[in-house]
Amino acid sequence: MGNDTQKTRVPEICLIAPSQSLADLTRRVAADRGLEVGIYVAVLDDGIKLAEELMSRGARIFVSRKGTAEVLARNHFTVAKISTTLNDYLRHLDLLKGYQGKTVIVEYVSFINELKQLCRYLGVENTMILGYQNATEYEQCVKMALDSHATCFMGGGASLPNEAKRQGIPYTVVENTYESVSIALDAALQLLNVQKQEREKRKEYEIQLQKHQMLMNYTRDAIINVDARGMVSIMNMEARRMFHLTRSAVGRDIRRLLPELEFDELRRTPEQVVGQIIRIQGQLLSVNKIPIVMVGQFEGAIYFFQSVHDIQKSEQRIRLQLHQKGLVAKYHFEDILGTSASLERVKLIARSYAQADSSILLTGETGTGKELFAQSIHNSSPRRNGPFVAINCAALPKDLLSSQLFGYEEGSFTGAAKGGKPGIFELAHGGTIFLDEIGEIPEETQIQLLRVLQEKEVRRLSSDKVIPIDVRVICATNRNLALEVKERRFRMDLFFRINVLKLEIPPLRARKEDIPLLADHFLEEYCGEDRLDEVLARMEELYPRMTEYSWPGNIRELQAVTERIAILLDQGFPMEIDAHMMMEEFGLEEGGTREMDPERKINPGPDENPRHEEGPSARAIPACRREDIICALKRNHYHKQKAAESLGISRSTLWRLIRKYEIE
Repeated sequence: MGNDTQKTRVPEICLIAPSQSLADLTRRVAADRGLEVGIYVAVLDDGIKLAEELMSRGARIFVSRKGTAEVLARNHFTVAKISTTLNDYLRHLDLLKGYQGKTVIVEYVSFINELKQLCRYLGVENTMILGYQNATEYEQCVKMALDSHATCFMGGGASLPNEAKRQGIPYTVVENTYESVSIALDAALQLLNVQKQEREKRKEYEIQLQKHQMLMNYTRDAIINVDARGMVSIMNMEARRMFHLTRSAVGRDIRRLLPELEFDELRRTPEQVVGQIIRIQGQLLSVNKIPIVMVGQFEGAIYFFQSVHDIQKSEQRIRLQLHQKGLVAKYHFEDILGTSASLERVKLIARSYAQADSSILLTGETGTGKELFAQSIHNSSPRRNGPFVAINCAALPKDLLSSQLFGYEEGSFTGAAKGGKPGIFELAHGGTIFLDEIGEIPEETQIQLLRVLQEKEVRRLSSDKVIPIDVRVICATNRNLALEVKERRFRMDLFFRINVLKLEIPPLRARKEDIPLLADHFLEEYCGEDRLDEVLARMEELYPRMTEYSWPGNIRELQAVTERIAILLDQGFPMEIDAHMMMEEFGLEEGGTREMDPERKINPGPDENPRHEEGPSARAIPACRREDIICALKRNHYHKQKAAESLGISRSTLWRLIRKYEIE
């Protein structure tokens, strides 16, 4: 290797030697150690020019000694210096003790004072020491040495040894040792490693910075960061757009730009403010104020802005998508009709359960409205904005239930969808999952479900990856799960996992006073507006007998019966026949709570039906004056159900009284 400077790649470590002897020594050390080192000869300023050329071809670390090393370092090159110590001079100067001739030493200025002291210490006399700092001064020192009539020269570089050799004057060059060169190469390797680590860190920082800039500029939020003095340090594109600002806003006082943010108040009381609604420049905005506090010291704040109008549009879009996917709960507690004490108690407990995040087990007979309660609990819970996913465990074949619950990968089974499919646990992430008929799931699925509930993670069929989930589980059953556990048809550990909170929905026969209210509600759905008043009035005569029926199908059966009643009455079903015939026609005679008297008429006398006066709809009409009804309607803002309740009559009776008194 030599001084070839053609545009080829060079090693990352390069030696710039002020002498050929140092170059040869370094080549030998590098070969012994198996290191790739570029070796070049140049001195001082020429070394700088060479270093610049080598840098352009891939050099990163330079190795040199004495003056050339210092000149390179001053010009911001990374240099591993080969040490030249006074011990190296000591061996040479010791030989000059007692020498009668004149000796001239040419050396870099940083060694001059030490050399003078060393000469005095050794008793080396008749010695002239010349110092240089650059190439020009070096050549001047060589000329002075040659003109001094010296009989011996000591020094490095190229000119002095060459001229001494040409003129036949004895000279000596203070060379470095094998060990000093090896140590310098070790230092070069360490510097190269540090440089590489710094480049990797710099690259990582640049990538992170680019990510942060993209995050700042492509988020929908407008973001402004201010320092402890209130000066804007960062403002993303959305903030500039929202507030009609330019880049020049960075560095300005936030109190002048946006005084509505009340920066001084946040600095005095550095507490997070989330979702504050502020009008700024005519825009209604939701603002999050996040103070930055380090070791108890206020260091600034970050503001996040969103347009309230945009938030509303986003929520509407999300809700529309959830509706389209069927992942939304439609019902609230207000939709659960009834005023009975048993129902009100269950609703009160359910409202309390909604605020917790524990699993709930809903029990009750078929048709009591368990899913209605599940949806209401979800809509009253902190998860109300998340999805609500319901599945009937008894409606699916056992071999498909697991794939529906937990999802599957592509190729898991014949007919599996391409790309796989997420299970309902994944779909319900962040929301609520409702498992109806939980008692019907097979044992192997029970084991899988237990793991999901315990670990809060799901594994798709045929997958080796687990997916973390955040789901609240509500289960429902009409079975006696405690008995199922005892008879080993349901796992005990799963039973205790889902039965943290328990809610028993009362059957319709336990809340008979709600039957007229529920029936009126269903009739309003099934009857035309022009026939509704007449149908409700005729129902008043059926309610006493309907409340005596056991309703084994509960509300679902009542709903079907009222639809049948609406159709029959709409077709002119005769009013004059007795109650027994009507009940039989409506399919309500079987399963009654007691034997119905076929001789009992729809309008029995007071002595024939002493219970008639106890029902909510049995209040005598003359007891309700026209003025009472008008006052009740006004007091309840013409809400007929509330007005009827305040009068102690049923809604259908209220309809009859309104027609009787011709109240508009």
